Amino acid sequence: MSQSKSLMLLAMLLIASLLVAACGGAAAPTTAPAATEAPAAPAAPALKIKVGTNAEYRPFEFVDENGVVVGFDIDLMNAIAKAAGFEAEFVNTRWDGIFVALAQGEFDAVQSAATITDERKQTVNFSDPYFLAGQGLAVKQGSAITGIADVEGKRVGVQLGTTGDIWLSENTSADVQRYDEITLAMQALANGDIDAVFTDAPVLADIIKATPELGLVVLPEVYTSEEYGIAVNKNKAAVLEAINRGLAAVKASGEYDTIYEKWFGMKPPRAADQ
Repeated sequence: MSQSKSLMLLAMLLIASLLVAACGGAAAPTTAPAATEAPAAPAAPALKIKVGTNAEYRPFEFVDENGVVVGFDIDLMNAIAKAAGFEAEFVNTRWDGIFVALAQGEFDAVQSAATITDERKQTVNFSDPYFLAGQGLAVKQGSAITGIADVEGKRVGVQLGTTGDIWLSENTSADVQRYDEITLAMQALANGDIDAVFTDAPVLADIIKATPELGLVVLPEVYTSEEYGIAVNKNKAAVLEAINRGLAAVKASGEYDTIYEKWFGMKPPRAADQ
């Protein structure tokens, strides 16, 4: 074979090999990795409301033997929070100055057997009323004091800054003795340091029931008609709306009645027109 023919044959073999490669099947596609789902976004945290309370006011709020703040107000606020979808964080604080602290933003709300008054409305907002209460008198067993007319010139204990303090000061000539906590006033009464104690009748009844050894009684009359409300910082409109929504739901479901009966041993009173 001549060199020219050999070169021609080699060229033809090279062309043929290139044609075979060109006509071959396309390379198998690589398998794309399966798409993975994006991780679920974390649930938005529930609205947390900081609630100031003075836990010295049985049975509305007090510290139990385990150091836990409990009471009617606490159970009610927790039920309201659950119904409205927020979380309540309680802060035990002194009563004196509690509304100033609320107005200054230390709390979002105050749940502490707080009577709704026009004066307090100047600095805080109030929820719809949740409790009807009245002021009563406690005395030692066998006391000559049988009613409010008998306190003239007598030493009568109150909790500083409460509506009982204000009413007694404005409507009688009693010698008003002011205490940081109503339990201190009740102890002073038992010790003979004062002649009577004037505060919310349900509170008097509960303290006397819990401490019969003090030898005190609560007189049958009440001298005021007051509505309790949950106080809310004026800049917290969403908090006020949530509390009112939750309160309405708790009342409508009957849970309010259950909580009331737990702490007071009776169904809540109804207005005559209900």
